[in-house]
Amino acid sequence: MSFSAPPGAYGSADPLFLLLAAMAIEAYLGGRLPRLPWLPHPRRALVRFVAALEGRLNRPERSAAARRTRGAIVAAVLLPLAVAVGWVAMLLTRNYPFAWTLELLLLASLVSQRGTWRLAADLRGALGDGSQQRARRALMPLAADALAPSAVEALDRALLAPAGVAALGRRFAGDLVSPVLWYVALGLPGLFLQQTAQVLRRQLAGRGPFGRAAGAAGRIVAAPGALLAGVLLAAAAAFVPAGQPGGALRAARRPEAAIAAALPAEDGVARLGRALALFAVGCLIVAGLVAGLALLRLGLR
Repeated sequence: MSFSAPPGAYGSADPLFLLLAAMAIEAYLGGRLPRLPWLPHPRRALVRFVAALEGRLNRPERSAAARRTRGAIVAAVLLPLAVAVGWVAMLLTRNYPFAWTLELLLLASLVSQRGTWRLAADLRGALGDGSQQRARRALMPLAADALAPSAVEALDRALLAPAGVAALGRRFAGDLVSPVLWYVALGLPGLFLQQTAQVLRRQLAGRGPFGRAAGAAGRIVAAPGALLAGVLLAAAAAFVPAGQPGGALRAARRPEAAIAAALPAEDGVARLGRALALFAVGCLIVAGLVAGLALLRLGLR
């Protein structure tokens, strides 16, 4: 995405304004975008595809070296393919009338603000009501990137709120800041690369030798967004009562640590509620930065 090109040069709509509109749509609908029955969610379709590949290639009877090689080939093929598909999609959406609406819907389905907030709010409500089983059901989708359902079931009640706080930090980085960063930097090719690397890491990183390359690639692609998310959480802490921006900034390299360091010591339910406020302020800061970049492009016309 070039800042030298004026808004409107990409077909009918500027990508930064599309991103801002997509964030507004998701913030209103909360991840409940209407979908056509024949059109699957792009990330879920990719998850199913990667799972199918893993089932075929990561067979236990093969040697560790063979599984490691096959995993490396999967990562080496899928990541450049994602960039190529994103480039083709960008040519379509930026050069055909009204095709930008497809990009808008795609962006709205791949960023998460209200959807993440709703899951954490459900967890907070369940903990406040004293319902551990309902709290675990709410935590499972929120922390699915790091905790298996069996691990969530094994958590003590006292650990449910801290797990929810950490999940908020990870999802702020992986499901909002990182997609926005890669899209702003490289457009749809960058977004497709980020999403593919994220799925590969989440699906394969714990699969032994087969997942080593996917885990490494996912960490490399996620690193810029994770660092930026930690910095933004530190900035958000300055606007939240009793927030601790200094502690968050010192832990900025890991967003789950940054959000925990930004919060004062208090009971789990109150801490989770303050983390929700911190998350909301962080989302507003991201939207403000995107809006500022869009206005900057207007000024460069």
